[in-house]
Amino acid sequence: MPETVYSLYRDRNKSFRIRYIIGFILIWTVSAGILHFGFQQPLSDSLPIGLIFGFCFPFITRLMVRHFHPKIAGRPAFNKEGLVISALVLWIVWYISYGTGWINSLVSTNLLASPRANAVYVLLKKGLIFFVIPFIVYRGFGFRLKDFGFSIRRATPGFGRAVLIFIVLSAAIILFQFYFGRGAESFIKGNFSRHQLLTGLPVCFAWYFFEVGLVEEFFFRALLQSRLTVMLKSNTAGILVSGLIFGLVHAPGLYLRGASSEGMREQLPFIFWAAYTITVMSLSGIFLGILWNRTRNIYLLMALHAMLDLLPNIADFIQTWGIK
Repeated sequence: MPETVYSLYRDRNKSFRIRYIIGFILIWTVSAGILHFGFQQPLSDSLPIGLIFGFCFPFITRLMVRHFHPKIAGRPAFNKEGLVISALVLWIVWYISYGTGWINSLVSTNLLASPRANAVYVLLKKGLIFFVIPFIVYRGFGFRLKDFGFSIRRATPGFGRAVLIFIVLSAAIILFQFYFGRGAESFIKGNFSRHQLLTGLPVCFAWYFFEVGLVEEFFFRALLQSRLTVMLKSNTAGILVSGLIFGLVHAPGLYLRGASSEGMREQLPFIFWAAYTITVMSLSGIFLGILWNRTRNIYLLMALHAMLDLLPNIADFIQTWGIK
């Protein structure tokens, strides 16, 4: 029987693992320093995120998944897979930065003008870009959906523990957004009725389970992290490098969208957004990466990613779908 991905790449060489960890810490520290000294961003914004997403969340996650042992057999790297991975990452960067506008120019303006039709269009578009096309590429090399964790049978034995992990980490995410992040601002200021919340929250969660959970967790964790783990022969390297990429691919899009991105009030240079995405977004990628590494439960990651986006987007979702 072939060894599993986890058993094959569990970082038997501790010094190799430590080098990757130290390297990432240095990159994160430099990025936080650029935000503080170069753009006068208070350390009170960066340090809590670094502490909570860089230490607390991974610690809780590792504590809860220490008995998990993934059963997905790892396929060896194929010829020139590094070029394939690089091309797919550039494909995602192109879409986030320029591709969205180009694709939108090809569709009817009436479609884009309708909030509901546009929401469905965005869901389908992201599914095509992040999920369908990358999977077709890897299907050409013999991969199947089960190689990326899409198997109900494999998720069933640890279902009870997965539910517990989801509840605990969801509570931690909500507390973080309320007390340390900006994610709950739209929720707090929304003045929603009870019916809006009882209807909107579960429907919004289900929507983002697919829009962000499926498309981003498939690409960045199930595909990118898994294959980097194989190519770099290290779980730690796979987690940290894919987390870094997860953050950085958002930088071009945030830069091009301008000052309104992430609540900023002025136009900022690209280096700001590169440092910002490393400091903030890469840590959430690492937190989810640790969870994927030990559980290989794609459905759990989809649900947690949906929870991360739930409160920041609930106001727009209720307005778009006219929930009263």
